[in-house]
Amino acid sequence: MATSGTYAFNPSLGELTLYAFNLAGVRNTELTQEHMESARMGTNLLLSRWANQGVNLWAVDLVTVNLTTSQAITAITGTGSVATATYPAINTPVYTVGGSITIANSSISGYSGTYTVTASGPGYVSFASAVTAQSTGGVINTSTPAPTYSVDPSTVMILDAYVTIGTLGTSTEIDRIILPISRTEYASYPNKQQPGFPTTYWFDRLISPTVSLWPAPDGNEGSLRYYRVRQIQDSNYTGGQNVEIPYLWLDAFASNLAVRLAQIWNPALLATLKPTADEAYLIASDQNVEYAQQYISPQIQGYFR
Repeated sequence: MATSGTYAFNPSLGELTLYAFNLAGVRNTELTQEHMESARMGTNLLLSRWANQGVNLWAVDLVTVNLTTSQAITAITGTGSVATATYPAINTPVYTVGGSITIANSSISGYSGTYTVTASGPGYVSFASAVTAQSTGGVINTSTPAPTYSVDPSTVMILDAYVTIGTLGTSTEIDRIILPISRTEYASYPNKQQPGFPTTYWFDRLISPTVSLWPAPDGNEGSLRYYRVRQIQDSNYTGGQNVEIPYLWLDAFASNLAVRLAQIWNPALLATLKPTADEAYLIASDQNVEYAQQYISPQIQGYFR
């Protein structure tokens, strides 16, 4: 028996779109720019829906956030009453309003000193200052690592999180799992700045999301590491791009895209296409799991160091 001996079948987004239009009863020779624009929007909205429907294992990765007391500054801008220091806005500290920070090594010495934080968010921190100039460089220093850190906006959800002590990748590395809590549970903690080894985290799912640890890190930790489900990469037709999905999901993608296209260009076929698309998604999603033994038992106490 002669077979190809290859495993390279991975049609481009353009090829999948042509097939989806064919399923929707639209021939290739009928396609216009308007057809392709609706298809581009449909592909990305479809991937957005899949991100909402469950954990896509191919879009899970491990993120490492250093729990340090020093953060490099990109620039500082002053108005004469308030100064704002900016720095990278992903996997970096979000300083607590009312907390204390020290600015050092700025290109303008007038910004050097210890300040009380008046406003903060992912990638910036503000404090009172009479300086009006713009500086570059410098560092923000704190006595202990911040309890809250910015999260990449492409993060859909955090699956598992743990705090690491020791040196990553060596025999000194020790990982301790931490547990998720809700907004209400985090709000109920009377002292959110209480130092200690973190045992819980709250993922605040904002447009610019953050993750807060409790107890607040006391400086003995090395890093926060978590597995996250990230957004599936954008789909575009330029350069023969592929869709960021594995082989097992190609049929589900084409079938479900055909449904979206039929809604616009051939509604009469919806009743025929929808059951097929739902079946294709169910088959693919049934395979999108990890095969391992599962144990269910009541949690009778919290996890502590």
